[in-house]
Amino acid sequence: MKKTLLAAAVLASFVSGAANAADVYEKDGTKLSVGGRAEVRGLFSDSVEGTMEDKSRARIHFAGETKISDNLTGFGFVEYEIDRQDGSTEVDNRYLYAGLSTAAGDFSYGRQNTANVQISDMTDIASEHSGQQQHIDASSDKQSNNFLYAGSFLNDALSLQANYIASDKKDGDSAALSALYSLDFGVDLGLAYTDEGEKKQVTAGAAYTLNKLYLGATYAAGEIAESDDFTSLELAAQYKFTKEFRMLAIYGMAEQDKAGTKTDTQDFAALEAQYRFNSTIRTYASYKFDNLDGGEDELLVGLRYSF
Repeated sequence: MKKTLLAAAVLASFVSGAANAADVYEKDGTKLSVGGRAEVRGLFSDSVEGTMEDKSRARIHFAGETKISDNLTGFGFVEYEIDRQDGSTEVDNRYLYAGLSTAAGDFSYGRQNTANVQISDMTDIASEHSGQQQHIDASSDKQSNNFLYAGSFLNDALSLQANYIASDKKDGDSAALSALYSLDFGVDLGLAYTDEGEKKQVTAGAAYTLNKLYLGATYAAGEIAESDDFTSLELAAQYKFTKEFRMLAIYGMAEQDKAGTKTDTQDFAALEAQYRFNSTIRTYASYKFDNLDGGEDELLVGLRYSF
């Protein structure tokens, strides 16, 4: 899971279907790429009034870069999502940022991921039922007014990120730092710290890759408010049986401790079967077992076309 933080890699790591993005313009050191996905999904659950709830969505993104000099490149990225919600269609701006890639690292500003995300991503590998380690806004993806630095060191083995969110609300600014280190024998270790005033989060992650097997674990702890703490654990596993077929397993739990009273806020396991016909189109089925009192199991099936 080495993180190469040249501008092109930063763009690719933030978007879906980036491997299928097409270069529509390239001239004199300037390039423009277009990509995205069309994803039809159906949710089956006891909470659905009818037979199935439509959870379909589509994304489209534009990525550009321009070479200014040997050690300086400018880049920009924007992505929109068209989402089906309660029978209506909503359009959401997921990402919108621009920056400069230098010999010292990449500097960008806009609506983009926080430093914590490179650690939470270690277990956010499923099509739907994963990615719970973003408990406060300042540790979440797609945050506005966000200044981000991303640097790669030690022959790309060490990835450092730092971000600062200049909030439009009084006393709402936040900052985060994260480090991800990749060892030669398939082990990745990561740590992040996020400070949002009264709200704080520490996230630790570890992953192991061996041929067709991937294992990941993340643990987060912090404060939502005074005398209101949380802890959470997420485990992820993936095995590629063939080039096309793979299985994923996710386990997640989270607990809130408010003034000495502990409450489970997450307790689930999920299994996903995924078949990739090629790099462009895949189908999947994911079943979530919700172990909370009153929780409901659900099945999500989907067909995704990336372009």
